Amino acid sequence: MHINDGDNAPVQPVQVGQDYPVENPADSPGGFQLHCEQVVQRNWSRVGVGTVCDAGNDTARKFFLKQNVNKAGCSLPKHWEYERTGTQAARSLLKNIVDIPVPAFHNESLVLNVFEYVDVVPLDEILRDNSELFRKHFPDILPQLVQVLEGLQAGDAASLPFELPVKERDYGGPSSTVNFKGFDIRNMAVRKLDNNGYSWERMVMFDFGKPYLAPVEEAAAKLFVSIGLLNWGRPVSRFAMGPDEALLEKVLPGFRPFLDIKAVRAELQLQTGFRSREFHGSGGLERNLKRWGVGLLGKRYLSRLARWCYKHIT
Repeated sequence: MHINDGDNAPVQPVQVGQDYPVENPADSPGGFQLHCEQVVQRNWSRVGVGTVCDAGNDTARKFFLKQNVNKAGCSLPKHWEYERTGTQAARSLLKNIVDIPVPAFHNESLVLNVFEYVDVVPLDEILRDNSELFRKHFPDILPQLVQVLEGLQAGDAASLPFELPVKERDYGGPSSTVNFKGFDIRNMAVRKLDNNGYSWERMVMFDFGKPYLAPVEEAAAKLFVSIGLLNWGRPVSRFAMGPDEALLEKVLPGFRPFLDIKAVRAELQLQTGFRSREFHGSGGLERNLKRWGVGLLGKRYLSRLARWCYKHIT
């Protein structure tokens, strides 16, 4: 696996209305231009939509773009490489279970990856916008979540064209299951339909991040705890409610064969440390408000989630 040197070096952020050279590994290098049409800066990346003309004609196709540049304009080349290898590993193991957008083009110097465009809405956005719809269709999603864990457990890491780092743990089975740093319910979505509805039959997954080998119990803990954190953040009314224990009760039976309380405890500790340290915002006032909100509501939220897990998972 190749990782660029110079992590955090400044890089030109992609801009709306500009064209950027990209290449497709399956074709001859170069020869393609990505026209950026939409872009939004997030904490750790710029994401948006662009078009690329098919070779030999003027037919433009829409693609999703992700540039691994943080808010300070610094490149994150390791993230760029992990984005590619994580997606490749996930497609190898899970493409018969869920839809995973295909990596189509890239520009290494711009730490830019370009993916097949799929019109989706993330599950956490549906929860925030229409909690009744989310609750109604969550039973359609749940079996797919279990199938994903089964797919990871049954997957053969040796079939991948690259070697993965091994994380030995003091819980669960052997460290032979492909895990992903970005394995989170917030990185799962459903397709939009033309009638403004959604297709719940087959999820779309994205943003896998760094792939590595660890027990399947780690993957299950990451996904389970992320479900427990769906109410975290905005809106404040849901944040104040704390974890949705009724939702966790629905998830638990299918997840139980994969859950280990030590793995869950480790993930809770990881999330507690991360959410207590890093606060992002457009300025000092916004960061301080988030710090205050986590201090007031977050500690109680995490404490409730931990108590529920320790009571129900053995």
